[in-house]
Amino acid sequence: LPGGPHLGGVDAYWPDQAVAVELDTRAPRQDDDELWSEHARKREHLERLGITVVHLTPRKLREAREQQAAVVRTALMAAPDRHPAAYVVVLPR
Repeated sequence: LPGGPHLGGVDAYWPDQAVAVELDTRAPRQDDDELWSEHARKREHLERLGITVVHLTPRKLREAREQQAAVVRTALMAAPDRHPAAYVVVLPR
């Protein structure tokens, strides 16, 4: 909601479908508990609001571009089958 808490940044967002893409250029490793916990908290918070978060890595985009596009496309096409997302305000970076 306007004036609400900052939920974190994503690299792309489709508000009508409530789908976010996060490009994991510096994704924390699971053995770094504090960073991993923060990363997981952000994703869980967005998902609790009804936002589908799709994670992509630069390597996957380079090596399997079509497959990654299909993952995003599938998330966008599945949006009508989900409950509507909570109201969020998306600001450009």
